[in-house]
Amino acid sequence: MTTDQRSAAVYGLTLPSEAEVIADLMKLVGADVAIFAWREASGSHEDAGPRGTQEDLLLRIAEQLAARSDVASVFGRSLAIRVNTYIALSTARSL
Repeated sequence: MTTDQRSAAVYGLTLPSEAEVIADLMKLVGADVAIFAWREASGSHEDAGPRGTQEDLLLRIAEQLAARSDVASVFGRSLAIRVNTYIALSTARSL
């Protein structure tokens, strides 16, 4: 890593947990809408299968939220930016 490359840790950027994402979504749209949107986006009503990495899960949820027609769509796009930034900084660090 060169001196001009920074890691996610240097920026204080962490990958949010599912609990953090749900809590933030609740602050934005209220508990009922947040829980419904989360369940719909995460596919928790479907058979539990392989979930992939935490990054993969959060990006799938972000994509589903971004496709909604309410304010949760803005949250979904913001979440995708945060996760993709985390991935990019983590990847740059490992080079």
